[in-house]
Amino acid sequence: MNPISVLKPNTLLTTLNTYIVEDLSNADMVTTAAIAASTLSDLAVPVLQMLASAGAEADDVAVEFFPDKDEPGTPGTMFFWPGTRTMQHSAWDDAHGAEYSLRMAVFLPERDDDGAVYPAGFTLTLKLEASACELIEKMPAGVFELIESDFKGAALPSGFEFLDDSEHVPVLPNMRRQFIKAISRAHAASNKRRGNRFEAVMMHYIWDRIEPEQHFDAVLAALAKLFVALHQQARR
Repeated sequence: MNPISVLKPNTLLTTLNTYIVEDLSNADMVTTAAIAASTLSDLAVPVLQMLASAGAEADDVAVEFFPDKDEPGTPGTMFFWPGTRTMQHSAWDDAHGAEYSLRMAVFLPERDDDGAVYPAGFTLTLKLEASACELIEKMPAGVFELIESDFKGAALPSGFEFLDDSEHVPVLPNMRRQFIKAISRAHAASNKRRGNRFEAVMMHYIWDRIEPEQHFDAVLAALAKLFVALHQQARR
Protein backbone atom coordinates (compact mmCIF):
# COMPACT_ATOMS: atom_id res chain seq x y z
CA MET A 1 0.00 0.00 0.00
CA ASN A 2 1.21 3.49 -0.80
CA PRO A 3 1.89 5.01 2.66
CA ILE A 4 0.77 8.42 1.48
CA SER A 5 -2.71 7.02 0.77
CA VAL A 6 -3.13 5.94 4.38
CA LEU A 7 -3.97 9.52 5.40
CA LYS A 8 -6.46 11.16 3.08
CA PRO A 9 -6.04 14.92 2.57
CA ASN A 10 -9.71 15.65 3.26
CA THR A 11 -9.43 13.83 6.57
CA LEU A 12 -6.29 15.74 7.48
CA LEU A 13 -8.04 19.04 6.83
CA THR A 14 -11.06 18.27 9.03
CA THR A 15 -9.94 20.46 11.95
CA LEU A 16 -8.79 23.29 9.73
CA ASN A 17 -12.09 23.32 7.82
CA THR A 18 -13.89 24.33 11.02
CA TYR A 19 -11.72 27.43 11.38
CA ILE A 20 -13.22 29.72 8.73
CA VAL A 21 -11.91 33.27 8.81
CA GLU A 22 -13.73 36.36 7.62
CA ASP A 23 -10.56 38.38 7.23
CA LEU A 24 -7.14 36.75 7.00
CA SER A 25 -5.47 39.84 8.44
CA ASN A 26 -7.38 39.23 11.71
CA ALA A 27 -6.70 35.50 11.95
CA ASP A 28 -5.41 34.19 15.28
CA MET A 29 -1.91 33.24 14.13
CA VAL A 30 -1.06 31.28 17.26
CA THR A 31 -4.13 29.08 16.88
CA THR A 32 -3.82 28.64 13.13
CA ALA A 33 -0.09 27.85 13.37
CA ALA A 34 -0.86 25.17 15.97
CA ILE A 35 -3.53 23.64 13.72
CA ALA A 36 -1.21 23.76 10.72
CA ALA A 37 1.63 22.18 12.70
CA SER A 38 -0.63 19.33 13.86
CA THR A 39 -2.05 18.72 10.38
CA LEU A 40 1.34 18.75 8.69
CA SER A 41 2.92 16.59 11.38
CA ASP A 42 0.28 13.95 10.67
CA LEU A 43 1.08 14.19 6.97
CA ALA A 44 4.84 14.08 7.60
CA VAL A 45 4.63 10.51 8.96
CA PRO A 46 3.61 8.84 5.67
CA VAL A 47 5.85 11.22 3.71
CA LEU A 48 8.87 10.06 5.71
CA GLN A 49 7.77 6.47 5.05
CA MET A 50 7.61 7.25 1.35
CA LEU A 51 11.09 8.81 1.41
CA ALA A 52 12.42 5.75 3.22
CA SER A 53 10.79 3.33 0.78
CA ALA A 54 12.35 5.28 -2.10
CA GLY A 55 15.82 4.88 -0.58
CA ALA A 56 16.41 7.74 1.85
CA GLU A 57 17.91 6.82 5.22
CA ALA A 58 16.44 8.35 8.37
CA ASP A 59 19.55 10.38 9.15
CA ASP A 60 19.62 11.80 5.62
CA VAL A 61 16.42 13.81 5.96
CA ALA A 62 15.81 16.67 8.38
CA VAL A 63 12.21 17.68 8.96
CA GLU A 64 10.72 20.57 10.91
CA PHE A 65 7.67 22.83 10.96
CA PHE A 66 8.26 26.59 10.93
CA PRO A 67 5.37 28.99 11.74
CA ASP A 68 5.08 32.08 9.57
CA LYS A 69 3.46 35.07 11.23
CA ASP A 70 3.90 37.15 8.07
CA GLU A 71 1.64 34.93 5.95
CA PRO A 72 -1.80 34.77 7.59
CA GLY A 73 -3.25 32.63 4.82
CA THR A 74 -0.56 29.93 5.18
CA PRO A 75 0.40 29.98 8.87
CA GLY A 76 3.43 27.72 8.58
CA THR A 77 5.41 25.27 6.46
CA MET A 78 6.81 21.79 7.03
CA PHE A 79 10.27 21.45 5.50
CA PHE A 80 12.12 18.30 4.48
CA TRP A 81 15.73 18.89 3.49
CA PRO A 82 19.03 16.95 3.22
CA GLY A 83 20.19 17.21 6.80
CA THR A 84 23.68 15.89 6.05
CA ARG A 85 24.41 18.52 3.40
CA THR A 86 23.86 21.77 5.31
CA MET A 87 26.14 23.64 7.69
CA GLN A 88 24.22 26.65 9.00
CA HIS A 89 23.82 27.72 12.62
CA SER A 90 20.09 27.05 12.92
CA ALA A 91 17.46 24.68 11.56
CA TRP A 92 15.60 27.62 10.01
CA ASP A 93 18.72 28.71 8.09
CA ASP A 94 19.42 25.13 7.05
CA ALA A 95 15.89 24.56 5.77
CA HIS A 96 15.57 27.84 3.90
CA GLY A 97 19.10 27.70 2.49
CA ALA A 98 19.13 24.02 1.50
CA GLU A 99 20.12 23.25 -2.07
CA TYR A 100 16.85 21.31 -2.41
CA SER A 101 13.86 20.96 -0.11
CA LEU A 102 10.36 19.52 -0.08
CA ARG A 103 7.87 21.91 1.49
CA MET A 104 4.26 21.36 2.59
CA ALA A 105 1.87 24.03 3.83
CA VAL A 106 -1.85 24.42 4.47
CA PHE A 107 -3.97 27.43 3.63
CA LEU A 108 -6.96 28.57 5.66
CA PRO A 109 -10.62 28.46 4.58
CA GLU A 110 -11.93 31.98 4.03
CA ARG A 111 -15.40 33.51 3.71
CA ASP A 112 -15.73 36.41 1.29
CA ASP A 113 -18.08 39.40 1.49
CA ASP A 114 -20.81 37.52 -0.40
CA GLY A 115 -20.73 34.60 2.03
CA ALA A 116 -18.93 32.15 -0.25
CA VAL A 117 -16.42 29.95 1.58
CA TYR A 118 -13.13 29.10 -0.12
CA PRO A 119 -11.98 25.73 1.24
CA ALA A 120 -8.78 24.93 3.07
CA GLY A 121 -6.11 23.04 1.19
CA PHE A 122 -2.48 22.10 0.80
CA THR A 123 0.43 23.52 -1.15
CA LEU A 124 3.28 21.18 -2.08
CA THR A 125 6.60 22.52 -3.35
CA LEU A 126 9.94 21.06 -4.37
CA LYS A 127 12.45 23.92 -4.41
CA LEU A 128 15.82 23.64 -6.15
CA GLU A 129 18.77 26.00 -5.96
CA ALA A 130 21.41 26.17 -8.70
CA SER A 131 23.47 23.18 -7.48
CA ALA A 132 20.35 21.01 -7.31
CA CYS A 133 19.43 22.02 -10.86
CA GLU A 134 22.82 20.71 -11.96
CA LEU A 135 21.93 17.40 -10.30
CA ILE A 136 18.65 17.32 -12.26
CA GLU A 137 20.49 17.90 -15.54
CA LYS A 138 22.83 14.96 -14.80
CA MET A 139 20.05 12.62 -13.71
CA PRO A 140 19.29 9.68 -16.04
CA ALA A 141 16.19 10.16 -18.18
CA GLY A 142 14.83 6.88 -16.86
CA VAL A 143 14.32 8.42 -13.41
CA PHE A 144 11.82 10.91 -14.81
CA GLU A 145 10.18 8.31 -17.03
CA LEU A 146 9.61 6.01 -14.06
CA ILE A 147 8.06 8.78 -11.96
CA GLU A 148 5.93 9.98 -14.86
CA SER A 149 4.69 6.44 -15.52
CA ASP A 150 2.66 6.65 -12.29
CA PHE A 151 0.48 9.28 -13.96
CA LYS A 152 -0.25 7.25 -17.10
CA GLY A 153 -3.81 6.26 -17.84
CA ALA A 154 -5.46 9.01 -15.79
CA ALA A 155 -6.22 12.71 -16.05
CA LEU A 156 -3.19 14.81 -15.14
CA PRO A 157 -3.36 16.90 -11.95
CA SER A 158 -4.53 20.44 -12.61
CA GLY A 159 -2.12 23.16 -11.48
CA PHE A 160 0.97 20.94 -11.10
CA GLU A 161 3.54 23.29 -12.57
CA PHE A 162 6.80 25.16 -12.25
CA LEU A 163 6.35 28.61 -10.76
CA ASP A 164 7.11 31.21 -13.41
CA ASP A 165 6.20 34.90 -13.46
CA SER A 166 5.54 35.13 -17.18
CA GLU A 167 4.83 31.70 -18.64
CA HIS A 168 2.73 28.64 -17.81
CA VAL A 169 5.16 25.71 -17.45
CA PRO A 170 3.30 22.50 -16.53
CA VAL A 171 5.31 19.64 -15.04
CA LEU A 172 3.52 17.01 -17.12
CA PRO A 173 3.70 15.56 -19.67
CA ASN A 174 7.42 15.19 -20.55
CA MET A 175 8.69 15.92 -17.04
CA ARG A 176 12.39 15.95 -17.88
CA ARG A 177 11.96 18.31 -20.82
CA GLN A 178 9.80 20.63 -18.73
CA PHE A 179 12.39 20.55 -15.95
CA ILE A 180 15.14 21.59 -18.37
CA LYS A 181 12.92 24.37 -19.68
CA ALA A 182 12.22 25.66 -16.16
CA ILE A 183 15.93 25.57 -15.29
CA SER A 184 16.83 27.48 -18.47
CA ARG A 185 14.22 30.12 -17.70
CA ALA A 186 15.51 30.41 -14.12
CA HIS A 187 19.04 31.05 -15.37
CA ALA A 188 17.76 33.65 -17.84
CA ALA A 189 15.75 35.41 -15.10
CA SER A 190 18.74 35.30 -12.76
CA ASN A 191 21.02 36.90 -15.34
CA LYS A 192 18.64 39.85 -15.63
CA ARG A 193 18.59 40.47 -11.88
CA ARG A 194 21.08 42.68 -10.14
CA GLY A 195 23.71 40.59 -8.39
CA ASN A 196 22.95 37.50 -10.54
CA ARG A 197 21.44 35.62 -7.58
CA PHE A 198 19.95 32.39 -8.90
CA GLU A 199 16.17 32.36 -9.30
CA ALA A 200 15.27 29.06 -7.64
CA VAL A 201 13.27 26.49 -9.59
CA MET A 202 10.07 25.51 -7.79
CA MET A 203 7.83 22.60 -8.73
CA HIS A 204 4.49 23.54 -7.17
CA TYR A 205 1.01 22.11 -6.61
CA ILE A 206 -2.10 23.47 -4.90
CA TRP A 207 -4.80 21.08 -3.76
CA ASP A 208 -8.21 21.51 -2.13
CA ARG A 209 -11.31 19.34 -1.87
CA ILE A 210 -12.43 20.28 -5.39
CA GLU A 211 -9.56 18.19 -6.78
CA PRO A 212 -9.46 14.36 -6.64
CA GLU A 213 -7.64 12.90 -3.66
CA GLN A 214 -5.70 10.58 -5.97
CA HIS A 215 -4.11 13.64 -7.58
CA PHE A 216 -2.82 14.74 -4.19
CA ASP A 217 -1.42 11.25 -3.58
CA ALA A 218 0.24 11.07 -7.00
CA VAL A 219 1.86 14.51 -6.85
CA LEU A 220 3.16 14.07 -3.32
CA ALA A 221 4.58 10.66 -4.22
CA ALA A 222 6.30 12.16 -7.28
CA LEU A 223 7.84 14.97 -5.25
CA ALA A 224 9.07 12.50 -2.63
CA LYS A 225 10.68 10.31 -5.30
CA LEU A 226 12.35 13.32 -6.91
CA PHE A 227 13.70 14.41 -3.52
CA VAL A 228 15.29 10.99 -3.01
CA ALA A 229 16.59 10.92 -6.60
CA LEU A 230 18.32 14.25 -6.00
CA HIS A 231 19.84 12.91 -2.80
CA GLN A 232 21.14 9.80 -4.56
CA GLN A 233 22.48 11.81 -7.50
CA ALA A 234 24.35 14.11 -5.08
CA ARG A 235 26.21 11.08 -3.70
CA ARG A 236 27.59 9.99 -7.06
